[in-house]
Amino acid sequence: MLMITNILLTDMKHYFLLFILLLVIITIEGCTEELHPETNGTNSPVLNEGELTKAVLDLSVNTFAVEAQAETRASIPSNIPENETSEEKEVHNIWVFQYDAVTKELLIKPRYYTITDQIMLQDLPVYLKAGIPSFVYVVTNTGYDNWVNDDTDTSWQKFKNLEQLKKQTLPTAFPLRSIDKVSIPMVGASEEVEVTTGITVTVPVTRMYAKLKVKVEMLKAEMKLNNVNVRQIPNICRIETFAGDGNGEPMNAVPFPDGTTFSSIAFAASDLEKSEDKEWAVFYVPENLQGEIENQGGNKSDAAPTNALVVDVTAEIGGEKYLYAAYPGGNSLNNFNIQRNQVYRMTLTITGEKGQNNPSSNCFVVKPNGFLSFEPYYRVETGGGYNFADYLSPHDENLKIASVGIIWQTKDCIGDNTNGTLVQLGENTGDIHQKIYVRTQKKGNALIGAYNSKGDVLWSWHIWVTDHEPDNLGRAVTYYTYDWDNNGIYPEKPRIQGYAVMSCNLGALAENQKGIGTGLHRYPDEMTQAFGMLYQWGRKDPFPPLRNVVSEHHDYNDEHTDLHYDNSNQIEVHKTSGTDENKLFHSVIGSTLTGAVRHAIANPTVFITGTNDVNRNESYVQQKSNYFNNGDWCPIGESDNKLWGGLEPASEGMKAYTINQTNNVHIYDNYGTEKSIFDPCPTGWRVASGELWFEFTNTGLNPGSMSGINYDDKFSDGYGMNMYMQKWKDGPTSYFPTQGTRVGDGGGFRTNSCGNYHNATTDTDNRVNILHIHKDAGLFHIFEYQFYFYYVKSVAGPIRCVRDSK
Repeated sequence: MLMITNILLTDMKHYFLLFILLLVIITIEGCTEELHPETNGTNSPVLNEGELTKAVLDLSVNTFAVEAQAETRASIPSNIPENETSEEKEVHNIWVFQYDAVTKELLIKPRYYTITDQIMLQDLPVYLKAGIPSFVYVVTNTGYDNWVNDDTDTSWQKFKNLEQLKKQTLPTAFPLRSIDKVSIPMVGASEEVEVTTGITVTVPVTRMYAKLKVKVEMLKAEMKLNNVNVRQIPNICRIETFAGDGNGEPMNAVPFPDGTTFSSIAFAASDLEKSEDKEWAVFYVPENLQGEIENQGGNKSDAAPTNALVVDVTAEIGGEKYLYAAYPGGNSLNNFNIQRNQVYRMTLTITGEKGQNNPSSNCFVVKPNGFLSFEPYYRVETGGGYNFADYLSPHDENLKIASVGIIWQTKDCIGDNTNGTLVQLGENTGDIHQKIYVRTQKKGNALIGAYNSKGDVLWSWHIWVTDHEPDNLGRAVTYYTYDWDNNGIYPEKPRIQGYAVMSCNLGALAENQKGIGTGLHRYPDEMTQAFGMLYQWGRKDPFPPLRNVVSEHHDYNDEHTDLHYDNSNQIEVHKTSGTDENKLFHSVIGSTLTGAVRHAIANPTVFITGTNDVNRNESYVQQKSNYFNNGDWCPIGESDNKLWGGLEPASEGMKAYTINQTNNVHIYDNYGTEKSIFDPCPTGWRVASGELWFEFTNTGLNPGSMSGINYDDKFSDGYGMNMYMQKWKDGPTSYFPTQGTRVGDGGGFRTNSCGNYHNATTDTDNRVNILHIHKDAGLFHIFEYQFYFYYVKSVAGPIRCVRDSK
């Protein structure tokens, strides 16, 4: 069935729908190539198969169609047939099951076959039990050869009965886009058959996903599409539809099993150019049956079930980003069912009336010659339990913004703001909706500040000016990490979907870099363009990256960075790792402070050391005895593991696994569910969790050799590593520069070889779960406990943001 929906979006709740039913028949013929089954798990003595017979499997793929419920849909014939692509019909691997037609018991051990060429499907040799009336079931495109058989005698017994098979879920059920490698899971069964040698067994298979097509139309030229995001996609797909085979479409919501998680997937506006039909963003998603609700003439979104599939459109209008939402389903009023093997087509029209405005954050991505408008008081983060109104409030004279300006900027990033026209405080509304306006010029980075009537910095915001759209959902790559529990990390099990990862380091001006060398390479030199800002753990404000490609410890000064300028864009602001307060960027020893977090907010350019002295040398920072409070920049009594939204590591009531008993190293399930007000990432993004790094090695632990690191060694030269994000040595990648760091005494370090990536979670004793990478197996540590000075909170390293929800 083809559901065609036209929606007029005047705000996030108003739309109208039209849908059309279409039936198309497609079959796949077959040919005769020899195929050998995988041997994984088939040697178990538990099931006595006896002698098997070679037969031929003929697979055909059913077209996108399901039975219509006329009473719930005003359906009309479509005059535009839905063209199915070859990728939508491809089969890459299959599991074959054979069940006794009478007892419904398994006759053979399930077998896994890899399909290397689609022509093989035309005449596919398989091994079956002969002489017994039976049904042959096929499940395709699971991608896991150990789903049913994992070399144990009991694993396949979960499939021993046909009803058990139907209730099983796929090992992974993640959404797809048409521009990705499409591999849609399918399931099917033969008619009752008695197998003989050479018999052809016909099995029609049906896709277990729905196809969702979204087209966005803008009514005004000044409106720009940012991305189309589909969310509330269940990460579960059962062999038998959740509605139950033969029961038709459910009118009541079908609940998901306990523990079901949900994810999202997006198309950037630029991704449409890669699409076969450049007008449509095409998604493939597991079924989501939320039924029909009573609707007394209101908007469909007003009464949408919590788990209903949602299509979000982000558009830029007048320098601001707005979110519009629509709900696909069986009709325009009250149906929220997304059924497998069905096509849903939605046309969304943005009229220009503003939808839901995005709340503020600590970082904003703006294009060169762009315009930004944001509400500085409007914050919604709750992670860590902090209240933003304790730091910035229109109702408290001491916390109320009196003026705004540029604290630092790369040359011409914003420009000369002497007259206050480029960074401007809007009209006082008397509430949280007062605005700040920023006009940008050239690619670069800047920090703007809000001041009270006394001239004190109340809060500051990172303005990231670039044209490669790092905050666009459609450019992110979702990571799939290893399953883990209190007893271990399990690379052999189906991977667990994580969050969508930003395409570059926070503050970087490009996703990749080119060339290697030594010496100073300021932007726009391609050698360091992928280097992002540096952040002390738990702080919201950035330090500009190192640009001088050297290995040794050195002062953090202008000779090692870009040049930076003040509010006038004319006067240079200077840097040092020392305590010289005449330089905007300088250091202070953390143990001398009281109220270190508030000091960091009021002094966003001041590095707070975790050592007892500043700007010493490499041997000094390597000695644990030279640090106070386990290397935190906060003094004793002020440490806080929740600054970036994580939870306190706890031995009770929290999943935890001990990585190294001798060094007291653990991984805790303490990411938390909410971003905090101190998180440095843009709206909709947050600092990553520690489990992201698991899949960077073949064990989820530190590797034993370079072959145990999941990186693309064919990637072009540069100071970094191109890491596979979803599979072992295959699939999408993301580039992680080894851009160097600022160590605990404020000095710069290892610009040519070291990547020291923070995440939001901590271990005990103020240990940060950093990713420490080198192109050297002995120095590639997803759990760093060899080098003390790398995993302390006072070190300033790069950040890779992830989406704040799946």
